[in-house]
Amino acid sequence: MFKRYSMVNELRGETLSFSSVYQLGDSQSIFSTTKAFAVQREREFFLGSEGRFDAEVFNQLVELPPINPRISVSRLNLSPIKVNCMHVLATAFSSVVHIGNTCNVYMDSRVKHVRQLKGDAEYSEEEEAMIEEEKAQAAEEGEPVEFIEYD
Repeated sequence: MFKRYSMVNELRGETLSFSSVYQLGDSQSIFSTTKAFAVQREREFFLGSEGRFDAEVFNQLVELPPINPRISVSRLNLSPIKVNCMHVLATAFSSVVHIGNTCNVYMDSRVKHVRQLKGDAEYSEEEEAMIEEEKAQAAEEGEPVEFIEYD
């Protein structure tokens, strides 16, 4: 791996979340993965136990292209990597802000989006039981939880 100095005067980041990294300097490998289940509804309603990661999007294998080991690169990097100022608004879901060299990088972000409109809400018997259980638990704990029924 190439070795160079990374000189950074200022790096400002507003938001860093969900398996994201700020990396200053060299690294041998970066391996970053995220799995997210996103539910969007017209009205607020959340069950802590909803959403499973058994959807096809989470279980599909990613076919990586073969690496050709016959490729040869020869470089002479005498000058360092210089960064005066970098301002990053947000990094999320397996993203990397990297100033430096790296050999191997693998990044994988998988998100299952579910949008539920008022007229589309249909719950199975199991989900209805979970809703009732959540209501009962919230009542026992005295938590101010609002459950909104869909039309």
